[in-house]
Amino acid sequence: MAAPNLDSIPSSFEALKANFKPEKAQGVTKAIQFDFTGREPGSWTMHLDNGAYSYHEGPAESPNATVDVDSDDWLKILKGEMNAVSAFMSGKIKIKGDMSLMMAFQNWFERA
Repeated sequence: MAAPNLDSIPSSFEALKANFKPEKAQGVTKAIQFDFTGREPGSWTMHLDNGAYSYHEGPAESPNATVDVDSDDWLKILKGEMNAVSAFMSGKIKIKGDMSLMMAFQNWFERA
């Protein structure tokens, strides 16, 4: 991930926006809700709309997938300090809904 810093949940969504690859999300129109626990509790929603990325604080009206994760673990995953698959397998990340969305997630963003 590139700047901005990955030191908070709001900055994580800005970093994703800065690293978004619209050409990789053509034809994808989905909402992913993130329910954070820990230091920065709350819900945030990411929208993909045929190559466009947006996000807002708050729950989705009808999310295609919901991700439950500790806010610090989310930041570690984005920084490359924690492996997302390992976190999922160990129960640190829980996904409800369309699991394939989360498998495609990494393809929509550039790596640092």
